Amino acid sequence: MNGIKRGFIGPVLAALLGLAALTVPHGAAWADSSAGVLFEQPALDGVDGHFIVPPAEHKKPEPGAFHIILWQPNPNRADGMLSPTEWKAGDKTGFYPSAPLQRHQEAFRDAAGASTVQIDGDTVGVYLNSNDLPGGSHKYKMMMTPEMSYAPADQVHPFVQPGRAILVTLDIQIPTAVDAHNNGSETYASADLMFVNPGRGTKISYGCNLFHNGHPRREADGHIRLDEDSQNMMVNSPVIMGNPWLTVLPGSASNQSEPWKGWKTYKFAITEQNFIAALQAYHDRDPQVSVNPADYAFAKFHLNAEMHFNSSPTELGWSMRHAKVTVVDATLLR
Repeated sequence: MNGIKRGFIGPVLAALLGLAALTVPHGAAWADSSAGVLFEQPALDGVDGHFIVPPAEHKKPEPGAFHIILWQPNPNRADGMLSPTEWKAGDKTGFYPSAPLQRHQEAFRDAAGASTVQIDGDTVGVYLNSNDLPGGSHKYKMMMTPEMSYAPADQVHPFVQPGRAILVTLDIQIPTAVDAHNNGSETYASADLMFVNPGRGTKISYGCNLFHNGHPRREADGHIRLDEDSQNMMVNSPVIMGNPWLTVLPGSASNQSEPWKGWKTYKFAITEQNFIAALQAYHDRDPQVSVNPADYAFAKFHLNAEMHFNSSPTELGWSMRHAKVTVVDATLLR
């Protein structure tokens, strides 16, 4: 059997099949479970119904549904929404949707070079151009984020049993990144998992940085700081070997500092030990924070791919497929 010992494959296969069968249903009965699929990127049939602009539509993202969300209304339309477009946005995102393009692409303007969202099948893509917000935006920040959140009754406590790990896998390409490499003009992308402690009201955005243009990461230099917009504490660190807050798996891409075209696969985990280390670092700043990993529920996944811009022209283009978040027995990662 290709060199695999018969006595080994049986138990491992059984364990993997057992975990795969435990996908998260809706309802409070699963709130204390500790194995299964927390999130899996679905196949979608186009932009309509899967893209929202909360400030323009005056509604919040619906829990339990996968959307791409734009937080800045389009200034070119009175309703703040986007318009169907057929320009080759794939030259910027690396992803070329199927025909008809107007079903799978919408943009700030029906013109080449306009900020665009793409949704087709198992892949989503976004191109951002600072020229589309010439008057600026909130803190000169722009993003369209794929996201799925869960209502409190559907939130799972992944570390309620010891020895668990959260496995994150996704394919991504970021062929376009133009910025001045400073705090006023930068482009980056992180896989972000939100955890909440219902008992204390703590919210943690656990950012796993995949790309930061012009900022090579040679050390696992994570940081903790408050996000002023959401008032969530951000625990951010690069996907790189030696990081105490996450574990990079064999065959995974690592944090990138230059744009690229063509899929790279990221495979990393947040083990119980990783999570405790991050909680302890947070606790050092705020002693009221619990360091018990079982206290925290998984509340949301999103790709935090965004850019900051000032007077410098700034662009970001990316596409993502096959994103998945799973709770597994940590021994299966070895």
